[in-house]
Amino acid sequence: MEIHWVNADELDPAQRETVEARLVELAEGHRDLIDVRIAARPNGHHRHGNQEVRITCQARGREIVAARTCPELGLALHEAFDAFVREVRKFRERSA
Repeated sequence: MEIHWVNADELDPAQRETVEARLVELAEGHRDLIDVRIAARPNGHHRHGNQEVRITCQARGREIVAARTCPELGLALHEAFDAFVREVRKFRERSA
């Protein structure tokens, strides 16, 4: 599994390390996650905040996407990653 960060310079390095460790843990014992791209960007939707994190993953036979928008970039990362984990679990349940 490869992990790519896009426009994530504003994220705390400790947060990035935590997410990478959790991704490795999520992939442990599985070979379905191929390429994970985590992109941070400002978002024009002020209703939910203006920081968006989008996680896109090429998985065997499918693309898994999770995105969240929050006022703080770190919070958006945390919420997007939690949503991504749920999507991966659903994907694995359907594939089993």
